[in-house]
Amino acid sequence: MVSNNMIKLHHYSEEKFTGFTPEKQSKAMVELLITLEKNITDAEYVNLLIEEILTCLDWLHPNLQIEFLELYNLPESDNPHDILRLIRPYINNHKPYQTEQEIDVLRFDGVSNTGLEQKAPYPLTVILDNLRSAYNVGSIFRTAECVQARELMLCGITPTPENPRLLKTAMQTIDRTNWQYFSNSEAAIALLKSRGIPVIALETTSDAVSLFDYEVTQPIGLILGNEALGIEAKILKQADIVLSIPVLGWKNSLNVCNAFAVAAYHLSGLSTK
Repeated sequence: MVSNNMIKLHHYSEEKFTGFTPEKQSKAMVELLITLEKNITDAEYVNLLIEEILTCLDWLHPNLQIEFLELYNLPESDNPHDILRLIRPYINNHKPYQTEQEIDVLRFDGVSNTGLEQKAPYPLTVILDNLRSAYNVGSIFRTAECVQARELMLCGITPTPENPRLLKTAMQTIDRTNWQYFSNSEAAIALLKSRGIPVIALETTSDAVSLFDYEVTQPIGLILGNEALGIEAKILKQADIVLSIPVLGWKNSLNVCNAFAVAAYHLSGLSTK
């Protein structure tokens, strides 16, 4: 049985499909491929769709069979990324058959379409100084993986990946992100400085420099602080510079994981790449 959230498959009879004009047959094939793409995460339904597509291939007008020939190579449903790579060119080449709402949204992990290199120009090392929320830390893991951060240093009371709430927001990025635990942030900072890596604090101090005025020239270490208390004073003193994110509203700062997302793209060199 097909689940309610699946997009309905339109079954064609041989008589109906072969009665279509070549243009209508081509449109019907592309509509089947769009339906396949939108339901790619449901293996059972994908197999039904592939069966329908292969059947319609045999009914195609001779002039169209060559055009859609590659579809005979559709793999099984346990290879969703291979399926997407095969069908995406057909969908792209038939844009007139799509409605305005059928925008080419990239929904699936592991299929690179950003056009960026897999390594950031200046990979970040991130020091989490006594963060409280496992959900925030999980979100930071997710962003860190997106910018290919070098490492997360989880310090003090900061939750570690053993916490199930962290896993929920990390969205399968734990095993793709380097991390280690430190009993205190001083040890993490000392390790970075021994490697010659500058350490920057992201905090709303009166003398902080705007994040966007800071010119990135090498990989850095970035300190993020506790959601309520910020970065501890003795840790701030060890930073080479303090940066802040300008705000225009009444609230003087962003949530820590949102602030990290803004800073991570700039400090990794991706915002100017």
